[in-house]
Amino acid sequence: MGLFGKLFGNKTTLEQLEKVVNQKRYADARVMADDLLAKDLDPEARQQVLLLAEEAGDKLARRNLDEGLGFQRNGQHKQAQEYFELAASLVHNEDLRQKISAAMHDTPKCERPDAISGGADGEDNAEDYSSTGHDDLQLDLILTSYPEEMRSRYTEKSSAFKQAFLLTHAGEDQSALVAWQSVPNAERDDLFYFELGSLYGRCGMLGEARSALEQSLQLKGEQPLVIEALVTVLQQLHDFRAAEQLLRSLLEKGMNPRFCHAQLTYLYAQQGELERAGQEARLGLTVQNGDPAFLQLAAMVFERLACLEEAEQALKRIPSRGCGGISLPLAEFWLRQKKELSKVLDVFNAACREEPDNPRWQLRAAQTYMARNWRKDALKLLSKVVGDPRLDPELAEEAVQQLALLQE
Repeated sequence: MGLFGKLFGNKTTLEQLEKVVNQKRYADARVMADDLLAKDLDPEARQQVLLLAEEAGDKLARRNLDEGLGFQRNGQHKQAQEYFELAASLVHNEDLRQKISAAMHDTPKCERPDAISGGADGEDNAEDYSSTGHDDLQLDLILTSYPEEMRSRYTEKSSAFKQAFLLTHAGEDQSALVAWQSVPNAERDDLFYFELGSLYGRCGMLGEARSALEQSLQLKGEQPLVIEALVTVLQQLHDFRAAEQLLRSLLEKGMNPRFCHAQLTYLYAQQGELERAGQEARLGLTVQNGDPAFLQLAAMVFERLACLEEAEQALKRIPSRGCGGISLPLAEFWLRQKKELSKVLDVFNAACREEPDNPRWQLRAAQTYMARNWRKDALKLLSKVVGDPRLDPELAEEAVQQLALLQE
């Protein structure tokens, strides 16, 4: 299971999933999406998770298709077929599915060398060969979500290390904890403590997670993945001072300012220190942090500080879904400010067409009617939305209150 799945378990959020997809950590994204889909999500969130899961699956499928085509060109048909089969298990896009199917059709079928002789021994060997091949492919797939400079170090590890690694990423937590203890002392390096610390975090063993991740940094400092994991653990332990000190030390070294300022923004906002959160959000924007989750966080902080122009400018950086260059978070902000209501209504109506089962956008459209003083249209739409069990409780309360206002 990927880093975020290991650390957060059932605490995985949609914002974290979006962040991992934006970082092109597609293997982790698929695991996180599975975690989220197992929860009781509202329809809007479920649809967003499904779309992100499909995006991650298609990216991984394309990557495996390209790998398979490379083996196919070199005449290594068995390896090519394995990559094509993996790509077929991941794909969602129909055009890409057809390309994978065509590649599989063009690959000559060949028997595994150790299965040719038949008999009991041949069958056992074939099974062993298939398992080994699957593990190698799975290892490669997981490592696509890791920084390039770390990947080669993992592939050079012993079979004991790799087995513990695969168990960890498969979510076999208890088995993985036992397997890590069997890794030879000579291999207990920074990667060992990073993986073990991440696993501890997932199991809720936050003290052990902190110790292991700090040991990883002591052995080989300035590793972004380890630092990110440790900051998260420190926040979960409510040791905000230690998290702040770590982030400040990284900034002094000029390391990863986008991550550091975003984390400090969240850290201060979490503690209600809005002025300091606003300062960090501004610094995060100056280093061109385009992560939609950070931009929404920054805008929320600015809006609560009554810095409305800054909030609007942050939201304008979020990519739109084709609605005149306006994202849904920006449209919701404009609605609260009663600005650009004609454009806002177009955005929400488009969202209603795209997601007819999501009452959030019907509510927003009704609220836009109210803001334009189109009471009849607002009343008609609100009457449909009120009582819809798919609305979040907060939105459901908004609908009830505003319907009451219209009926006065």
